[in-house]
Amino acid sequence: MRLMLKLLALALFLGFFLSIYLFGFFWYKSFDEKAESLSLASGSLPVSMTIFGRSSDTISARVNIYNSTGETLASLERSWPGWELILDCVLIGTKKGWIVFPYSVYSDETSPRGGSNLIRFYDNKGNPSLWEEMNLEKEQKLFLKQLFFIVKTERWLPSVFGSLHHEKVTIRSFESGMEYGLYLSEEGTLFLKGY
Repeated sequence: MRLMLKLLALALFLGFFLSIYLFGFFWYKSFDEKAESLSLASGSLPVSMTIFGRSSDTISARVNIYNSTGETLASLERSWPGWELILDCVLIGTKKGWIVFPYSVYSDETSPRGGSNLIRFYDNKGNPSLWEEMNLEKEQKLFLKQLFFIVKTERWLPSVFGSLHHEKVTIRSFESGMEYGLYLSEEGTLFLKGY
């Protein structure tokens, strides 16, 4: 009886991991063809940042997040302790470019996990509303939703299990009140440029 239970447990364990492996294998196999139409080789991203100023120990700014047509989805306006702001994005590489998910904003005195979560501003019931206004096919929307789910796990999954590719841009010097747009280079580097 004990041997039967052990064999059953082993079979369930192996079946579980085999199903995860097969799902991952087939999902990864079709990744490039699904991701290419959503990727950006270089250009403007749907995020902007306006720095209002610094005090003796804080920096104040507004971060705007837009959808694909340029409509503002959300604005985050607050002060962070420190002198520099860091905008962190998750980048997923494809053959033709990058799929970018704005991830968080934090300062030189706060930890990346302790920063302001930007995902919550464009998470629409599990769908990233950054691409909401694009005419995506049903299969592309499902793919994007699955990819977004993986990006969101980065918040709670311990780093022992690995991490997605993050790119950060730091704003040290700025013109007070100027809006800076977020841009992506072909190499996958982020940079800010004043409007």
